[in-house]
Amino acid sequence: MMSYLVLPHLRVQQANIYNAAFLIGGPPVLAAWFMAHALGRELDIADKVKSIAFVLHSMTPLGERHYGRFNPQLRRGAAYTFGASKNGSDYSSKNRQALSLQPVACAHMEVSLVIGINKVLDDSDMDAAAQWLRNGRMAGGLVTGMDKPEVFEDLDDALNKGIRTGYLVMDRRDLMESGSGNRAEKFVAALGHKPATGDGMGWLSAACLGYAAITPFEQRAGAREGYPHAFAEPLVGLVQYRSLRDILEKDEAKYTLWRPEWISTDTSKLAAFRIYQKLP
Repeated sequence: MMSYLVLPHLRVQQANIYNAAFLIGGPPVLAAWFMAHALGRELDIADKVKSIAFVLHSMTPLGERHYGRFNPQLRRGAAYTFGASKNGSDYSSKNRQALSLQPVACAHMEVSLVIGINKVLDDSDMDAAAQWLRNGRMAGGLVTGMDKPEVFEDLDDALNKGIRTGYLVMDRRDLMESGSGNRAEKFVAALGHKPATGDGMGWLSAACLGYAAITPFEQRAGAREGYPHAFAEPLVGLVQYRSLRDILEKDEAKYTLWRPEWISTDTSKLAAFRIYQKLP
């Protein structure tokens, strides 16, 4: 039997929003999936965590704006800058005792998660989840508070009674898959589209939704817990913010759940991991 564990109004401090070399600020849906999986491991039910719904309430990027351009706060690194190289290039600094800067972009945010679990949860599971979340992290950000977790048997009830308001992040890969033409060009065109009344193209965003291996999986020194390791690149997709009220009024809750999928990319055993929603 499927249960829907609601983690309402997670307050996350300094979450990472630097999702790719060319992307800052997309909703951290993939990070939320990894957090749900980590919670499943803590409860010893990782294989029963099947899906999540991601609701964004607020996001405050940390940085400054100059003439409309956002400049994220950077952090000092743990190493000194290098001395001048022979040809005068690369990270050289007149002050050899200056700490380097760590490229980063962070935000404070408030989100709610609905985790689909193929198990009937009891009070001990709820207590363990609440305890784990007191020191939990999402997208590298510290969870500093949340409302009381709840469990529902119905997804509509989980959204309507457990969360009530907010913006669900929805999969819009259909805007890149329909018709012919270059998908990257469609992606850029969709992000730059000026919405018109009734066209359903408002509140579009880019988001990291997976990773694709660029090397074969191998045993490498330093890999966590001895797992096979591969270098990877982020998979960036197109998403849309939809009002929770609108979703419920149109009876579309069943389309809000993100699910994981492994994709084989070629015969050299490279693979890609992504999350996706079942589109109507």
